[in-house]
Amino acid sequence: MLCKSPGFRLLPGLTRKASFALRMLRSAKLALQVPGIQTSARLDSQSKLCTPDNPSEYNTMKKLSEFVSLLSPDDLICFQDVPVNGIACRPEELRRENTLYCVIDEFLQYGHWVRGSELLESLTAEAEGASMQLVSALLLERPIPEICLPQVIVPDARQAMACAAKHFFDSPDEQIKIIGVTGTNGKTTTTHLINRMLTACGERSAALGTLGLYIGPEKYAETVYTTSLSPTLFETLNELRGMGIKALAMEISSHALKLDRAFGLDIDVAVFTNLTRDHLDFHGSMEDYRASKIKLFTTLKPGAAVVVNSDDATGREIITLSHCTVTEYGRSPGTNLKAGQIECSPKGTAFQVCCQDRTLRISTSLVGDFNVSNMLAALGACLALGIDPDALQEAASCLSGVAGRIEAVPLPGDRTGIVDYAHTPDSLEKVLHALRATGAGRIITVFGCGGDRDKGKRPLMGEVAAHLSDLCVVTSDNPRREDPDAIIEDILAGMPAQGVVVEPNRREAIRKAHEMSREGDIILVAGKGHEPYQIIGDEEFPFDDREELRNL
Repeated sequence: MLCKSPGFRLLPGLTRKASFALRMLRSAKLALQVPGIQTSARLDSQSKLCTPDNPSEYNTMKKLSEFVSLLSPDDLICFQDVPVNGIACRPEELRRENTLYCVIDEFLQYGHWVRGSELLESLTAEAEGASMQLVSALLLERPIPEICLPQVIVPDARQAMACAAKHFFDSPDEQIKIIGVTGTNGKTTTTHLINRMLTACGERSAALGTLGLYIGPEKYAETVYTTSLSPTLFETLNELRGMGIKALAMEISSHALKLDRAFGLDIDVAVFTNLTRDHLDFHGSMEDYRASKIKLFTTLKPGAAVVVNSDDATGREIITLSHCTVTEYGRSPGTNLKAGQIECSPKGTAFQVCCQDRTLRISTSLVGDFNVSNMLAALGACLALGIDPDALQEAASCLSGVAGRIEAVPLPGDRTGIVDYAHTPDSLEKVLHALRATGAGRIITVFGCGGDRDKGKRPLMGEVAAHLSDLCVVTSDNPRREDPDAIIEDILAGMPAQGVVVEPNRREAIRKAHEMSREGDIILVAGKGHEPYQIIGDEEFPFDDREELRNL
């Protein structure tokens, strides 16, 4: 059975959030002090993009006066023209010497909202306050009188942090073609398709997002966030520039857009996939969620290109709002990239696309009708960069699937396991329609919903799964701090009583689905995709849907 985390004890005098952040800081300090403990190559961590054994080659040093001149702050406190050799914003980075530490309110770990000023104020009463003596200066929105450090007071700390990071790393984004992809579904697949096609066409390219950082087809580093915090983002771009990367396809999440993680980023091509219900636990309403997505397209530099799904209502709205050159893709008449003669099979998808007064025949091993839209988005982005259409047609034939996105796992007895990241009603519906179109036997769907997230989508996902599957096994999917049984009850509210099995233990749920299956059936395990963990309480436990299927 799933065990629940005992949680963590609050430190005296601190709120739960500040206590958590302080523990993050202490853990980072311990890792620095204990011999043999090292951090791995992981973006948004104590280490840089490279591993500790292969340190970064850049040796940037700037003065605080440069940032004062750049940011034109509202006020300066205790000013000294101290050296700055890094931009930081995470609690564990207080141990990094000579940094400009940016005090922001942020999800420093998913599900834990930390108020930066609260954290620093609490540290003044703790022994850890001595750690701040390593910091050169603070960048923040209101002074903290108890801290005797130079303080640069600005109206918006997040935006100022992004500008400071860009300046510190000498604007690496201006020397790399940035393709920013946003939307509810398809961001990861589209980003990786762009990277793979550019690589196949001879371009030095990379991809950055949910699955990590990829240099060409090879994974280079893990990521903590879909879109990194701006200091890490510009540091990553700086290192990619040093590696000779000329193009980067990156996911830009709605969280990142609302929290200005990509503020000031020099984007050359912005891609919109679609908009359906998701992340309402953070945004509060579809209106706020939509506005965050649209924000990317109304803040682009002159001369940028926009690639938009014109089959989507929000996509059509973006077309009317954008001041850039727009490429429309989809299946509607009048689009620049229009797909037709679509053929889907269990082995892949083929279609024709009309572009630049030509007709291309695209044949790929990607499974599912919705991947036609992902391919069109990727083709549009590559064409906007000036890649030859014939080269793209040839590159598309070599494309394979993306990890955790309709990823097939062969099973004994002529059954097929499919693992997919679908975690919204729309994405689950599209996956089930795609699998039904393959002509397979029955579809048995194993799925759940994440805890501490939008509760309103749970019965909607239950309704979709029940309607489009032959059998359903409802289980846990990263319950976090919620009771798994309560989450399941929310899902069941949208499902009939028949054809549904409940098993909170995800491993047992997958096993039960296999026991119920017969020759020719598909077992779809949805919701987690590539994730190699299950989050219970505040802890991550090793768990990979793909491995569970392989071990049946």
